Amino acid sequence: MGLKIYLQHIFEKFSQGKNWQIKAMLLLTVLSLFFAFPSYSSLNVSDWQELFAKAASPFTNSMAGYGSHDAKITFRLVMPLLVAVLHLNIVGVLLLTGLIGILNFYLVLHLSYKITNDRVIAVIAGLCCCFIYFGKCSFIELRGGMFDGVAMCFLLLSLITNNNTLRTLLVFLSAWTDERGLIASSLIWVYIVYQHRDESFGKKILNVGTIGLYIAWLAYAVIRYILTHQYGLKTDTGGTGPSVLLNQINNIPIGVWSGLEGLWLLPLYAFVLLYRSKKYFELLMFTGSCVLIIIVGVSVLDITRSEMYALPSVFISLMIMRDYSNRQTLERILFYALALCFAYPAYYTGGKSSIWWTYPLPLQLLRFI
Repeated sequence: MGLKIYLQHIFEKFSQGKNWQIKAMLLLTVLSLFFAFPSYSSLNVSDWQELFAKAASPFTNSMAGYGSHDAKITFRLVMPLLVAVLHLNIVGVLLLTGLIGILNFYLVLHLSYKITNDRVIAVIAGLCCCFIYFGKCSFIELRGGMFDGVAMCFLLLSLITNNNTLRTLLVFLSAWTDERGLIASSLIWVYIVYQHRDESFGKKILNVGTIGLYIAWLAYAVIRYILTHQYGLKTDTGGTGPSVLLNQINNIPIGVWSGLEGLWLLPLYAFVLLYRSKKYFELLMFTGSCVLIIIVGVSVLDITRSEMYALPSVFISLMIMRDYSNRQTLERILFYALALCFAYPAYYTGGKSSIWWTYPLPLQLLRFI
């Protein structure tokens, strides 16, 4: 309890001042890099060949081997097009994704504060995020073609904006960055539906916000259909599906946990609050979306990065806890979440039995000596 009071005092002092979000963003960046520093010595130029080939010729199929990650980026066109337009090399891509990673911290702080109107809560939520894979992926992912930080940036912006046209575009872009963004946009739908919770069923599922999402989903499906049938584009399905899920059951518990770590406490408590408040439709949709992301996440080899796409559930939970709980309970649960996120090392889970540790900065320095 003494430690909690001490930390609370630090957070309160840190969140004071006009530029508190900028200060907090920089702190989260430093902490993220300290506890999980990129292994630049392991960067393999050959891992980036498919990205640059896609940038040079976006509407051709990959020549990568069956079941490989490179064979699955056929429809992930946002980053290849950015590489082509901005004439980026590997260093340029790493700088861009790093800057987006820093921006993501600001977006988490801004969104948490927008929902709760509480600076301390926003800082604690930001700290939780910097210790999980979401807070590291934009910096540590050195395999060309994996841009989860970019896809999550679009999703976070779609939660923040009040402009429905812009939200439609952001969800559309997230889907073309990675298909996981399309699946995670179901949580954006839940976020909008919850904001209309006290209205009729029709207005819950048919309002300006949800209609914008339906347009984004339809546009994605139509364009992907055209690219498939007019240009012959196809994506590799090796390493995905029910057989993969059954094969890697051994890693499912730790894999699911590693997606959000301690932050899973928030949606779990939010489920309870929705049930107690008899918001059964919102409960069904929220749990259904989370279960969908979890099942899809354990049906591919990259479990941790797939489960990380459940992050929007944290902000839905903040809204629910704001409305049906109290500040003290919200802060206490966030402190528990922070303790768990901090205590769990930067492990990445994938496949049947693989777990990788992203080394902290001091250990990385020792490796170079």
